Amino acid sequence: MNIDKIPTELKERNQWVLAKLEQRKGSDKPTKVPYTVDGERASSTDPNRWASFEEVLAAYNKNKGVLLGIGYVFSEGDPFTGIDIDNCIVDGKVQEDVVEIVKSLDSYTERSQSKNGLHVIVKGRIPGPRNRTGKFEMYDQDRFFVVTGDHVAKTPTSIEQRQSELAWLYDLLFAGNKPNENIVIESAVTIEDQEVLEAAKKAKHGEKFERLYSGRWSSYNSQSEAEQALCNMLAFYTRNTEQIDRLFRASGLMREKWEREDYRNRTISKALEGVTEQYKGKKNISDIEIKSSNNRLTQLQDIDESEYEFVFDTVAEWDGKLGEMALHGLAGDVVRLIDPHTEADPAALLINFLTMFGNMVGTGPHFMVSGGEHRMKLFSVLVGATFRGKKGTSLEPVLKLMNAVDVEFNARKKSGLSSGEGVIYAVRDEVVEQQPVYEGSGKQRKPTGEYEEVITDPGVKEKRLLIVESEFGSVLNVLRRDGNTLSAIIRNAWDGSGDIRTLTKNPMKATDTHISILGHITPEELRKLLTGNEIHNGFVNRFLWLYVQQSKSLPSGGEFHKVDVGPIVERIKNTLDYASNGMPRDDNGNILPMERDNAAAELWGRIYEPIQKDANGVIGAATSRVIPYLMRIACIYALLDQSHLVRVEHLRAALAVWQYCYKSVVFIFGEQQVQDDPVITKIITRLKDCSEGLSLTDVNDLFKGTVKSGDLQTAVKKMQENGLVSVRTIRGKGRPKRVIQLNIDSGEIA
Repeated sequence: MNIDKIPTELKERNQWVLAKLEQRKGSDKPTKVPYTVDGERASSTDPNRWASFEEVLAAYNKNKGVLLGIGYVFSEGDPFTGIDIDNCIVDGKVQEDVVEIVKSLDSYTERSQSKNGLHVIVKGRIPGPRNRTGKFEMYDQDRFFVVTGDHVAKTPTSIEQRQSELAWLYDLLFAGNKPNENIVIESAVTIEDQEVLEAAKKAKHGEKFERLYSGRWSSYNSQSEAEQALCNMLAFYTRNTEQIDRLFRASGLMREKWEREDYRNRTISKALEGVTEQYKGKKNISDIEIKSSNNRLTQLQDIDESEYEFVFDTVAEWDGKLGEMALHGLAGDVVRLIDPHTEADPAALLINFLTMFGNMVGTGPHFMVSGGEHRMKLFSVLVGATFRGKKGTSLEPVLKLMNAVDVEFNARKKSGLSSGEGVIYAVRDEVVEQQPVYEGSGKQRKPTGEYEEVITDPGVKEKRLLIVESEFGSVLNVLRRDGNTLSAIIRNAWDGSGDIRTLTKNPMKATDTHISILGHITPEELRKLLTGNEIHNGFVNRFLWLYVQQSKSLPSGGEFHKVDVGPIVERIKNTLDYASNGMPRDDNGNILPMERDNAAAELWGRIYEPIQKDANGVIGAATSRVIPYLMRIACIYALLDQSHLVRVEHLRAALAVWQYCYKSVVFIFGEQQVQDDPVITKIITRLKDCSEGLSLTDVNDLFKGTVKSGDLQTAVKKMQENGLVSVRTIRGKGRPKRVIQLNIDSGEIA
């Protein structure tokens, strides 16, 4: 039994019993029987006979010879459901159909005591009255599991919320393995097999369809996942199960396993259940968008880079939405714990936590890009109205959690970015000087001619520093002073090992620093104070910019001070312990670089080019470090899952955060900056209806002489600087023509 791997959420509940193996009358095999710590018979329905984890563990250690183990009792009062899968491990290998289920549930999984079975524990309730079929059992109350802590690698170490996945599994096990009766079998339109194939190849996902249909599935973790993905696509075009079956059999993925009726029906059924929009015939081929199945496994593996096109073609009108994927794992649980008790934006809570956690893990965890080392340092600025942005409100509850995790955390938090020297001084190195050695004393004191090393400044041994600037505008004001080194120091602190120094007559230096920054500013102040120099010298793109606003109204304030933060504090401590002590190391004891697993690497390869789409002006400048920032954020999500490998869900979470940041930048520096300019408003409105763009003559004609030519040119230049439009020259017969085109879909201007 590995008690360290047993989830903390179970250990914290007084729902534990001892377990013995006893032969009952009329039974051919021994039965697991619950006992109290006093050696009396317990009951899975009587809480008075349960005990704490510590009490049960102590009793077990005293009586190991007669006891089978320790057991957790599922009850109506807890959020957990246990899935027991017997005899699913053969010759040390988990059966393929069970692998699919375990991946779909994606929660804490352990081997049973026999080593032949698995326990999966999730958060959720069983949706029906049935509990067992074949080798599967599932219970959410009145039953106990003998818990082993024999954690299965590559599954989460925490218990995850999986209600929809639990419902899916229940339907799979107890619905006779047949397609859902509510599914309409016939398509809205009847189309021939050949039209299905032609339409699918011409669709947005056409290249992926052709790869799968030809039998190329190497980008998936298993052929079963690829088969599900292909059926998802086919189900968009036809709801006829016989036609899906027929088309699949003609594909390169066809194999003997497809002849198993239960597997075939289950795969087709999941595909049909996931269809939210149906193909209407040839007339809408150009608009085809195939919807993925709701199956979690498919959501994580059946991914195309086109999902992220909207990151760059977003509407600048603020929708305030943070993608659900950003609330993955422990970070999402922290936001959900705080959110009911604050008016702050959930995005603000999230970035505060990610930034603080990234600072806490220190200099060990890192990943490599082109030979350069990147650590978990985030520079984040919340941009919102003075009162309505609730920027400061978002900070306090997260600080409360982190101070509970580490009592010295608050001492490592500073403010007052007034000079580069001040930053270095906060994390400065020890200063050793060569000083002459003297002999004698008083008037007889004379130099010996020898020198010795003397520590004139002990420096600061703690190199982790969180800088919180509630008035980030003052920082931008400092940058405008001639000769100020703050910008250069901040940029160097973000890079690599964070070695920072001055080049003055009396130089100061700090090596191996780990500095993170959280700032607050209003949109108006940011646009006013951010100079062209800081936009283009790499200062602005080292920050994540998030537009935030009040999420709700709580006239009486929240009650976060009454919330028991103990369980989540313990979970954060466990992740920090993993980051310090649990990660793989080389022969010299150094932590190895974090890496993407195969599925995440395949996704990264597909989105690498699209996420670097060019943008002009401040929008392009502020988002040009997308590659390292995505990986920094993804690595933080991985560490929160106590994983050295970045998995698909970590990368998707990071993409959701980046999407929010990109939308924020477009909103802050795009239309919001020019929406009060009637000339620009009118030009953009016209450009939306003119995909081929407008010539400068067209722009002049638009205003019919009511606006001076010089003012029009100034407006166009301003739009260019803000990344709203591009101006290109078209050469043909006659004089070259300059054409203005929108860079993004600018939405409606208020």
